[in-house]
Amino acid sequence: MPRQPQPGVPAKYKYNPVRYSHVPIRPGQSAVLTADPWSYLHGYILQTSSRKRGDNRRNLKRANYYARLAEDFYRAGSLVDLPTQGTLLYYGMLNLVKCLLSTNGVPLESQIEHHGLNLAPEMKFELNIPANTNNCVNIFSEFARILDTPVAGKHHAMLQDAVAHVPELHSISSNLGFIRRPKFLPIDVHFMTNPGHTTLFTEVSFSKGHEQNLPTRKFLSGSRKDYFTQCPDRDGKAVYRSKSRKRIGKDWKKVYGNILKEYSSFHIASVLTRSGYRYYCDLEPGEYHHLCYALMIMFYIGSAARYRPSEVDEVLNGPLRPLVTEAVALCPQQFLYQMVSLITGQLCVIPYAQID
Repeated sequence: MPRQPQPGVPAKYKYNPVRYSHVPIRPGQSAVLTADPWSYLHGYILQTSSRKRGDNRRNLKRANYYARLAEDFYRAGSLVDLPTQGTLLYYGMLNLVKCLLSTNGVPLESQIEHHGLNLAPEMKFELNIPANTNNCVNIFSEFARILDTPVAGKHHAMLQDAVAHVPELHSISSNLGFIRRPKFLPIDVHFMTNPGHTTLFTEVSFSKGHEQNLPTRKFLSGSRKDYFTQCPDRDGKAVYRSKSRKRIGKDWKKVYGNILKEYSSFHIASVLTRSGYRYYCDLEPGEYHHLCYALMIMFYIGSAARYRPSEVDEVLNGPLRPLVTEAVALCPQQFLYQMVSLITGQLCVIPYAQID
């Protein structure tokens, strides 16, 4: 029986609730409501570049170009159908990645650039992820590095396996039998303080009902095993609390930021909903961040459309069609908001008032 923990209260910073974010933000910082993430992205880059000089300014100017290119590809993709649509949307997502790389100082335009992904030769529905190459900017590898899931060496992935690692596609993949069982556990992350407001710690909770259809015992494994301790169930939820408490004092921002960095190793995936981001713990994680898998899937769809007409015909008229059409319908918009959040350092969400 888990030991009864000491009491905690919800954390606040300057009277604002402190919440978990997959994007590094300040404690208590509100989300940015934007119905037009493109305009917000362009405005952010232009405003930031006006305060920079030298290479930093050139990188931001290049980032703005890629952002505009990405927007054009997205808009063009909305006007056509598969298979052409897949190619246009992939190039939109690729240029969003290049925008992120530019803001992070990756030397684009000065070296040969490689997608970092290949269609597997003589293999259907399969992708190759090559190892890093010298004298070449590997786009996928740089993207994976920035998201803290670096490419360790050459390997491959089947299309249906990649889909299983994208949270917005996980349900359909599971229901159609492409994966053995669900693995994304919906979680809530709470920042807490002691009654004296001198220390900061976190709690992760999830509904006990998920124990019936998810391998929830795996939550306390990997890096999470050393970080969390199990608490008594509370209000029908399993509760896990961080073992250590961080003393805050005047170092609020630093302590909060360090906790967010610690959480980056816990395989937490994010999905944007109308009410903000929902978070899921991937109990059987893959090699890469879920945004890497989304890019991987769209690379396959876009590249197969150009180079594998027979294979595309087989996809669009076979059992894989629902996975592809769902990916095209969901991944680009999710990817857009997630990338704008990463580039701007703001948690960008859809306004409640926006009506489809």
